[in-house]
Amino acid sequence: MTHKSVPYYELNTTGMANHIGKTKDEFLKEFPNPKKTWLSYDKAEWLVYGDSTKDYYQVEIKNHVVASVFVLGSTVDSTPFTMDMNLVDLAEITTIFSNFNFEYGDEKYEVELTEDDMNYRPLVAFNNDTFAILHMNQLTGKLLAIRYLDKQTLLSIMPYQMEQENHVKEKNIDEGHDSKKINDANREQLTTLLNLFREKDEKRSYHLDTDLQVKATKGIQILTEKPETIITSEDHFSDWEKIMKQQSEEIFLLENEELTKLTKEVDLKNKKNHAIFYAPVTDVPFMITNWYGSRFYHEEIDHKRDSTIGMAFDKDKTLIFFGEEEKKQTTESSGKL
Repeated sequence: MTHKSVPYYELNTTGMANHIGKTKDEFLKEFPNPKKTWLSYDKAEWLVYGDSTKDYYQVEIKNHVVASVFVLGSTVDSTPFTMDMNLVDLAEITTIFSNFNFEYGDEKYEVELTEDDMNYRPLVAFNNDTFAILHMNQLTGKLLAIRYLDKQTLLSIMPYQMEQENHVKEKNIDEGHDSKKINDANREQLTTLLNLFREKDEKRSYHLDTDLQVKATKGIQILTEKPETIITSEDHFSDWEKIMKQQSEEIFLLENEELTKLTKEVDLKNKKNHAIFYAPVTDVPFMITNWYGSRFYHEEIDHKRDSTIGMAFDKDKTLIFFGEEEKKQTTESSGKL
């Protein structure tokens, strides 16, 4: 029997899935006073609640309606799922399906999950036309976070294979928005989420390092203004151009030698420093949970000794430098207090 012959079924609507589709005003009546609000490029805003691994979640508002909810906190209502559950626990609640089909607008969509998808970001459907992506930690196999979302948001971030053309995955960069404000919001959001996940893993939190920050900003500027000096392979440069023109939905990685070239260009000399370049960035929570579900990225954010970070966003790309806290020099060796 092939996967395609197994029809998926919908779970009764529970947890934060109940709030998808409510208006912003309706939601705020029930959950007033978010701690902060972040703007996003796709004309969305994030309402942020909680500040610890117990109570943290953020709510995505699009067109004045709750489009998705990203849950990280262990005490936030995510029934029947609980943080740190594994696939065996999950299998007691629902079958992990590989194929989903649904209608949105005038289109019919078929979504297929690979084996990796089913292991690290299984999809579940609820009977109110919403879904949840269950983000698993690639190293521990435990549930790290849950993303409840409507069909439009699922299609807009679509991490799974589809045969049809995706009419929703649109240009997320709106030139009319305040780019600096959104870049700053993305930086704050990324730091917040990374540190919450570090707290879960009982690792040191990151703090902003001015030198790494300056060098990340310089690095992203080089990639924006003269990418050909870093990306010298013709095929890879062609991939880069497609990403920059939003003609491709594939994740773009810098090769090791390209990252080495870039770190030399920005004068990053400490051998303990390392980097992630990621594009396109259309959804910060999805990007980070992707890292935790990927062996390649997880290695970069799993360094126990790391505690410094510098990052730069430019529209839909980001460059992040990580490092260890340098030991304080003595007054005699540094020449100053």
